[in-house]
Amino acid sequence: MPEPISSLCGLAGSMRLRPHPEADRWLALTIGQGDRELPFELLVAAGETKVPAFSGR
Repeated sequence: MPEPISSLCGLAGSMRLRPHPEADRWLALTIGQGDRELPFELLVAAGETKVPAFSGR
């Protein structure tokens, strides 16, 4: 996966990615943790390209 999706996937077990219905934009949202000792964080990414096609969980 390209960045920033790749980094978000490394921090979280699941992620919600939603394309904008009328534009080549998307928004990804997840809750993740950089390390077991660190607090959970709400992580958001946005892109101005088509949603990348991928197979996975």
